[in-house]
Amino acid sequence: MVFVYTGKGRRQAQKEDAPPEQKHCAKQACAIQWCLAKRDHKEELCQNFIREWEDCRDKAVRAAEAKNKSKMEEESNEGGNS
Repeated sequence: MVFVYTGKGRRQAQKEDAPPEQKHCAKQACAIQWCLAKRDHKEELCQNFIREWEDCRDKAVRAAEAKNKSKMEEESNEGGNS
């Protein structure tokens, strides 16, 4: 039986300037690490966790891009109304 450390360890708060995928997909990233540790670092056995993280990452990036786009449109509209 392989021992996998499951303690809390030392946690740090997310930085404000962290990329969106890091902020929103930490749970999936931890699941990948857990799976790899549990399965002797065989990536092929953890593909479902990796796909979940990739889906989360894609959603987070798209949401951040949409937010930035709307913010830029608001700023350009405000600049034209002066």
